[in-house]
Parts: sequence; C-alpha cells; structure tokens
Amino acid sequence: MTKPSHKLAHINKAEIELAARKGLMMADSHYFAWPAKQQERFRATMTEKARQKLECVLIDCLLGIKCSSQELASTWDDIPSSKLNIINWASLLTQGIGEDYIYLSEYMAEGKSLLDFSTLFDYDYDDYLFQEEAKKQEFPEYKGSDYFAFQHPSWVRLLIQEQFYYASFMSLATHFVDEIDSAGSELISQLIPHDYVDGNNQGKPQKGGFLLDMKLDAGGLEGQLEELQSRWYTYQRNRWYALSKAFSELPPAVFMLDQDWDEDPHRFFIFNNATALKLIRWQYFLSDCKPLIADFSVMEEQLRNEVGDDMSWLSETHRDILKNFDPKIVKLQKKKKIIMSPRALKDLAKIDID
Repeated sequence: MTKPSHKLAHINKAEIELAARKGLMMADSHYFAWPAKQQERFRATMTEKARQKLECVLIDCLLGIKCSSQELASTWDDIPSSKLNIINWASLLTQGIGEDYIYLSEYMAEGKSLLDFSTLFDYDYDDYLFQEEAKKQEFPEYKGSDYFAFQHPSWVRLLIQEQFYYASFMSLATHFVDEIDSAGSELISQLIPHDYVDGNNQGKPQKGGFLLDMKLDAGGLEGQLEELQSRWYTYQRNRWYALSKAFSELPPAVFMLDQDWDEDPHRFFIFNNATALKLIRWQYFLSDCKPLIADFSVMEEQLRNEVGDDMSWLSETHRDILKNFDPKIVKLQKKKKIIMSPRALKDLAKIDID
C-alpha cells in the first residue's frame, strides 16, 4: 500500500470546513455577508467572547462534545492530544489570514494582530525591539545587540496545498546552532556522564503547587560539568552571532525541511537572512517563498564542518577544565525556587500517555 503523502490525509476535510463555517456564523451571523478583507480582519482580531463561541461549536461538531463558554477551559484539558489536529485544523480556517490561512502562535501586544505586519521582517524586527527593551529593563547593565533574522524561532500553523501543517520559522544560524547544541549535549554526556536526582525538597508542598528540586550528579565532577556547560553556552551564543553575520551577506534564500518527529505534519522554514524576510509577506507567504526556495544540501557540508570544529573546541575545553579549573571557586548567582503546579504535572502525564 502506498503511504499517504500527508500525515493527516485520513482526516475528512469536508467535515472540518463545515464545522469552521458553523463556528464563524456562531461568532458573528453576518460573517458570510462581508467582503473577504472584512472576514479576514474578523478572523485575526475577533473578541474573546466570539472566539469562545466559535470553539464550542468546533468541539461539538468535530468531537461530539457539548460545552459552554464557561466550561471551555476544562473541556480543552480533557481533549486527548490525538484529537487536537482535527480541532487545530478547523481553528486555522477560523483564525488564519492570507492565501495560506497562516496563523502565528505567539503572543502579541494588546490591540495588535498579524495584519499589522506586512512582511516577516516587520514582525521579527518589532519582536527584536521588544526583546531588547525587556532585557534592558531586567538587566540595567545590558548593552544591547545587533539585529539578525529570527533570533527566536516562531511557531506557526498554515495550509500547504490545502493540507494542515505545523511549522517552525527560524534563521539559518539558529538551525546551525540547534544542530551544534544537539551534538554538544551528546558529547558532554560522554565526557562527563551525569544525571539529575531528587533533592531534599523535591515534591515539598508550596503555595500554588510543589517544589521542583533536582540536583546534578556527575560523580564528583559537578563543578567541572557546570563550568563546561557555562563555557559551551557562551561559545554557542558567539557562534550564533558570527554565523548570522556571515549569512547576512548571502543572497536571500529559504530552506524547507520536513520533520518526522511524530504523526503531526511539521515543516521547518529556514530563512538565511533579513533580506529574505523583507521579501516575504504574511498574506502571500508560500507565493513569496517560492522564488527563494533553495536546496538545503548546499549547506550540509558547511554544517558538518561547523559541527566538527565546534566538537573539537568542546573536547579541548573539557581537557583544559579538568587540568586547570578549580571547582572550589564558586561563582555568585541568584538562588531560584521552582514551583510546579498540579495542572502542569497533569499535562506532562497526559503528553506521556498519549
């Protein structure tokens, strides 16, 4: 039997489209009398009350679960993750914008929507300014940093050839550093085997939940391991800026990689620099990406060489720490207390079961 080209090919699209139409009519009975632009603005900016009505309709039509707006939060908690793709697909048709019904799963300032940003660059640069201001407020000594494309990946949903997809938007530099980090974590585990064990206060009741108290066990090399991880973090951050600067000088390009993590269709859109972001409009995302699409194989050799050089640095740094670092010298740092809510634990257990 031929494997379906799309992971959700078994889902009935007609049922999803019908549920979306019913939900939009419940959110506002005049919706289908409006011109396309007014419909799009409503989807992007609907009130919380309208959204709740809409979601109750989707859950009823697609899952056979009736609920009121007051019961919506608890109803969402009880929906198994295996059914979420159906609801998320319908939600995309009721909230997405543009040719691809694209939806950005990120918080925005009050009164802002994706329609306030023409291009990917407009949104990403606005987010950069917000992050910079937040860092300056939290750390008065922070001196600021230059802008480069997608320092922080964004989570997106959209239709690709009329099929539902989850997507991650990231820079080429971020993708490189993710691969570097993954290889580095594996190497560090080999260089200094370690694990986390329960501390004395693990599970201790606190207001709002209970303490999460896990301690590092590296067989007596805890100080050396923390020093290695600290240097490795700084090294990766510096590599991200160096790679971002190098890639900013390349012709604009977009790379697409499908991820086979689970049964969810998930695609990476990797942008090599800010020039590429300036050429891509949210409302015409896939159309604008098309002339910029490049084969990622052209970057694979550079990535392999980069990872090889970074692992050599990590091995040499490990040798230096074992030889010269004094673990008795403790760096000053703020103590942190992590409190986990019972709901968070329930959600983790639910993910594990599903």
